[in-house]
Amino acid sequence: MRMGGRMGGWMMAAWLAASLAGAQERRAGVVFVNLDRCFNEYYKTRVADAQLKAQAREFEEELKSIAGELERLQGEFNSLREESLNSALSDEVRAAKRAAAEEKVLAIREQEGRVQSFRERRSKQLEEQSRRMRRGLVGEIKEVIQKYARERGLTAVLDSSGTTFNGVEAVLYVDPRSDITDEILQELNKG
Repeated sequence: MRMGGRMGGWMMAAWLAASLAGAQERRAGVVFVNLDRCFNEYYKTRVADAQLKAQAREFEEELKSIAGELERLQGEFNSLREESLNSALSDEVRAAKRAAAEEKVLAIREQEGRVQSFRERRSKQLEEQSRRMRRGLVGEIKEVIQKYARERGLTAVLDSSGTTFNGVEAVLYVDPRSDITDEILQELNKG
């Protein structure tokens, strides 16, 4: 019985040593990536930013057109108001000019509403498109990181670019040998 106890103890020690070695090996498989840098240096991010900027320019042009109509209406209103105050005109003509000026005020308010509505709608569209673009690109980056980690048998990949609620960097030190940002960027931007 004593022999079996020694054999069991030896096997337990061997299993424990193997487990510890495996745990140490897995711990060595923790690496870091700067996700902000990957996102900003990914070629698709630059392409998407250029598309968003082009759409923002289109938005500004459309807004200028709508605002131009508003300026035209305000100019007409100012002319009618001045004419309604012109004492050289008959009372009947001045009253007609005042009535026309009042109609322009209503048209101006409607156009101001259109400008505001257009601005809000297009801003929301651009924000939503930016969020979708960002979410899609981050998803692509995560897929590349996950593939990289699986192929190399890594235990974990942590983002070294984040900060805590206190505004302090979440990762205070990363050994450059355990930073895979450059490899991920090469994979993302190849071709």
